[in-house]
Amino acid sequence: MPDLVSPMLAAPGELPAGSGWVVEFAWDGLRCIAYARPGRVRLLTVNDRSVTSTFPELAVLAAKAPRRGMVLDGTVVALDGTGIPDRRLLARRTATRRPSPALVEEVPVGFFVSDLLWLDGVSTLASPYRRRRELIDELGLAEEPVVLSPSWPAREADHVMQTATGYRLDGLYAKRLDAPYQPGRRSPYWLRVPLRRSRQVVVGGWTPADPRRTGSVAALLLGVPGPAGLRYVGRVGLGSGPHRQAITDVIPELVADSSPFAGSLPPAVEHDAVWALPRLVGRVEFREWTPDGRLRLPAWRGLVDPAEVGDGLRDDGPQDESPTEAAAMVGVSPDGDTIEEGASAAASSRPTRSRHSPEPPAAVVDHLHARRLDQHFVYNSLNTIAALVRTDPTRARELLLGFADLSRVADQPADTATTLGEEIAAVRAYLQLEQARFGKRLRVEVTVDDALHEVPVVPLSVLATVRATVQQRIEPRPEGGTLCVSAEAVGPDCIVSVVDAGVGEPTQVRVGAAPDRAGYHAV
Repeated sequence: MPDLVSPMLAAPGELPAGSGWVVEFAWDGLRCIAYARPGRVRLLTVNDRSVTSTFPELAVLAAKAPRRGMVLDGTVVALDGTGIPDRRLLARRTATRRPSPALVEEVPVGFFVSDLLWLDGVSTLASPYRRRRELIDELGLAEEPVVLSPSWPAREADHVMQTATGYRLDGLYAKRLDAPYQPGRRSPYWLRVPLRRSRQVVVGGWTPADPRRTGSVAALLLGVPGPAGLRYVGRVGLGSGPHRQAITDVIPELVADSSPFAGSLPPAVEHDAVWALPRLVGRVEFREWTPDGRLRLPAWRGLVDPAEVGDGLRDDGPQDESPTEAAAMVGVSPDGDTIEEGASAAASSRPTRSRHSPEPPAAVVDHLHARRLDQHFVYNSLNTIAALVRTDPTRARELLLGFADLSRVADQPADTATTLGEEIAAVRAYLQLEQARFGKRLRVEVTVDDALHEVPVVPLSVLATVRATVQQRIEPRPEGGTLCVSAEAVGPDCIVSVVDAGVGEPTQVRVGAAPDRAGYHAV
């Protein structure tokens, strides 16, 4: 087995057209090459720096390795309580070479395998990617903490991109099925496709196309409102067409004498700026947040009707750390490859609790913390989806979208209210994933009247009880069981019953207008 294989690098690009390509998630984590043989595992970053002792739980790869070893290309990922990759958690692990058992338990990681470079004495570098993926599937690696990263035909790119956006990933990888693995090369057969994000912004001014004609618009100056006022986040050109006309029709009425932005703008921008009353809200698409809190490569998508202006307009912060703290944590190459251990908070735009939101009661935090998606479920779900891609791609796609919806529900702040209808949709998505894993051992009956769908519910309140029933009552029994979920109106509230049919008493959850402080309780 080779001592060192330089990792193949992705070239920046767009989603390819035509057959012969697959798309995969660009997982938010630390890319590593794993050298595994019975009794021994080595993990090297793309800079050939050993992180073997940093991730002791990945020693399980040794038990999966054939006699003459294997070399895997993958990404070490740390998931947060909602099942979403979290760079800050990963940074806690990479901050020490030998983590304590307590830290390993508190911040577990997984190894998301995407390629195979060597297998049992034979190099697979010259084999087409299609064959390398088949060999990975045959190795039987899909067991926590190892995950087979799902690989989808390019025709499914829209669905995969939709899921990646909901999963707060920065991009996708597109790979040619007939391409060999080219160590150390940035190949056109492996593309990193960035995802475009979308958000609402406030127009705080513009730079004129002609300084002598202030009514001409070259670019809009954008901001988002926050605790300190309107924060400048960049400027965007208008192009031509109806979007430009809609702006030029209204800007004469918006001219202001002073800047609406909190703080100063870059001198080159401020010098020619025409200020505007901050009354127009528009939508932009952009690639990511820059370390200094600006929109990278924004594209104007038009004005937003006042009735459609949402809470997402307010500033939730493009990152959780200052640019200095973020830069100290990681090095990132221009195309997004992580090139040093750590986690890039600077590139992360995953929103945190809005700064203007009140802190939820402690009971809400405690209850919901215990009811987040556990890592076991996430890993099992992804491995199930990866296996179904080859055998039942239609069902795999349905499960993929359902999994993204489930993660979205779990990621809502603790003080957010949802409806029983949305909660039941999350329950169905969860049960579909578990049925795919358990097969005929898990049977499901969900009967909730549509008239009850608007009853208010704290996210995960019903789902937590459903999960507990499946995991504690049905999963341990070889014959499995039938899970029944039903709901009954009780005054302004609603009683949701969850039961393993024929075994024990139902667990009832009261939701609605008058829940306890945590938003739910067993009756």
